[in-house]
Amino acid sequence: MRSWKIRLRPAALGEKLQRAYRYSELRKLQLWFKGKTLHWAVYLASALVLVGAAMTLHHYYSCFFYVVSVEGQEVGLVREAAEIEQFLDGLYEKGSAFYGMPVEPEQEITIEREFRSYGEEDTVAVKEALRQQINLMTDAVMLTVDQAPVIPLMSEDEVNEVIDLLSNSFISQADNVKLLEITLLEEVAGVPCCVPPEAICTPEEVASFLLDGEDPGEGRLLLASRHGEFLHDDDLEAEEVRPTVHVQTVEEVKTVEKIPFTTSYRYNNRMWHTQSRVAVPGEVGKKEITYHVTFENGREIASRKVSERVLEKPTTEVIEKGTARATPSVGSGRFLWPVSGGRISSGYRTASRPGHIGIDIIHPAGRGTPIQAADSGVVVETGSRGGLGKYIVIYHGRYYTVYAHNSVNYVSSGAKVSRGQTIAAMGSTGNASGPHLHFEVRRSDGSGVWGQWYKNAPVNPLSFFSR
Repeated sequence: MRSWKIRLRPAALGEKLQRAYRYSELRKLQLWFKGKTLHWAVYLASALVLVGAAMTLHHYYSCFFYVVSVEGQEVGLVREAAEIEQFLDGLYEKGSAFYGMPVEPEQEITIEREFRSYGEEDTVAVKEALRQQINLMTDAVMLTVDQAPVIPLMSEDEVNEVIDLLSNSFISQADNVKLLEITLLEEVAGVPCCVPPEAICTPEEVASFLLDGEDPGEGRLLLASRHGEFLHDDDLEAEEVRPTVHVQTVEEVKTVEKIPFTTSYRYNNRMWHTQSRVAVPGEVGKKEITYHVTFENGREIASRKVSERVLEKPTTEVIEKGTARATPSVGSGRFLWPVSGGRISSGYRTASRPGHIGIDIIHPAGRGTPIQAADSGVVVETGSRGGLGKYIVIYHGRYYTVYAHNSVNYVSSGAKVSRGQTIAAMGSTGNASGPHLHFEVRRSDGSGVWGQWYKNAPVNPLSFFSR
């Protein structure tokens, strides 16, 4: 970008003057006087005239300087243009080596020879002024998103590298995923430009900026406004200078999903109507389903099932339900003590335990002491429940009995039991301070169905025993 306007150098002008002098009338006069004798005063006068002329001529030529200007603004006068040219070439070479790319001045620099009668040379000041005022620029490629300038890169190849980085940012590495398609929803391209070398960014920085808005660094990045001017990002509105790109991928995803089993029922008139049991356990099946899933910047926006293949068929669960309505023997209503030799450690709804709806029975033998059915009946529920631990519920017609904190249950739901039959072993499961039996009696609503745990109201067990 340099524009040089250099006039004739003093040496060339001297030669021209010499040639003009050689063929002037003064030369003819000199030849005429050759060999003639003149008075000394004539020689003195002639010498004075010549010396004066020489001094005048020297002064005239000493008033010619090289005027150095930047963008039309004069920065100083120098005697030797070549020295300034070498200084500028040195600046450009150092800048190119520092940035690793060719650089040139942004401003127009001129050096013109002019007559300045009162001029003064200051080469040092001119060099310093040039060093301060010159802005170095380099040829680059401006990356654009939908034709809007964003960030400069070093070359067109780096624009393609940015596109590859953007496209590969959201590719899944999972074994069950196959990439079908990648699309950049915006047009990403590059156009030639001339920018400060410190504005050039790497492809990795540009890709991160476009996807995450991560700034490559304060003072490094110059962003392009919509008018093509280069400004620091702090000077521009965020919506103008932080465009994002959207990478859309379509993947084929294969998953293995469960096939739930169905349940069928069969009825047994030899089982009481509140009894049921699983005759054939159900097993879930497996199926492989293929989806085509569309993602945008890694976020799923659409999914379509394209195929389905059964790997394992499910097994139907068969539940056997009783239909018999016979009511078990109720007995006298005065129950057998459930722990032979056991004694009460905590009574029914005592002042210290107003929420205690049963009685606690302990035995010196502790854990493993046999627990007996208080009367004949049908086991309607067994299992493990929170603070009760392992428990058994027996239906006796008008009442239910509950046995809790057991270490082992010997009977299961649906079993018929006889009065005095061992149904469990004493333990401390659930919320128990030590081995004991928590025993409850609850009044039946007549349906014969246990239902909700607190559906049947508790009564004091001590009113049912004859020991």
